[in-house]
Amino acid sequence: MIFRRLRAVVLIIVLILIFFNVFQRFSLLKRGFISSNKVIIIDPGHGGKDSGTISVSGYYEKDINLEISKKLYKKLISMDYKVILTRKTDEFVDNNHRAEIANENKARVFISIHGNAMENNNSINGIQVLYYPNRKNNINDLLAQIMLDELVKGTGAADKGIIGREDLIVLNQTKMPAIIVEYGFLSNENEEKLLLTDSYQDKVVDSIVNGLEYYFSLNLEN
Repeated sequence: MIFRRLRAVVLIIVLILIFFNVFQRFSLLKRGFISSNKVIIIDPGHGGKDSGTISVSGYYEKDINLEISKKLYKKLISMDYKVILTRKTDEFVDNNHRAEIANENKARVFISIHGNAMENNNSINGIQVLYYPNRKNNINDLLAQIMLDELVKGTGAADKGIIGREDLIVLNQTKMPAIIVEYGFLSNENEEKLLLTDSYQDKVVDSIVNGLEYYFSLNLEN
């Protein structure tokens, strides 16, 4: 009799565990894309045959993008984040593939690193952050504004605002909050000189990290 009761109790516990597991899986399926808590995608813009803009002194944007991205990668790894670079060398990566990398890894955020330029006005300088404006809960523009505020504070650069862009693949094809950090104008001689120095690049990196830390502290749902 005691054995039968014990067996019945064990069976009930097993059934409860099975039900809980099935319910969890069903909930995940209903929610669709669910990001990882700690995966960050860093996307060094351009690369390979796509040089991006060319600076006043003839430096390729793609190379500066990669330098800053690698420093950012190293800093975040040291803080125990899982970080994925969309490219680690001077190679061409299709923009659709960049978005696929982020989606397949269920990234928490996607940050693309770019330089800026103004062909007909080399006096323009400062930092911009681009975002996709139609993401639910306005989460993209919030991330963009947080990042811009930290970058301006950390570098002392001019604030050129956040700009909504619906036409950019790495923003409209990614399923998580995604931004493009335009770290400065390579068409401006003074800003270019700064951006070629390790000390200023470190300021850019530290500012992005501060922005991410603040954004994550808000515990927002993607």
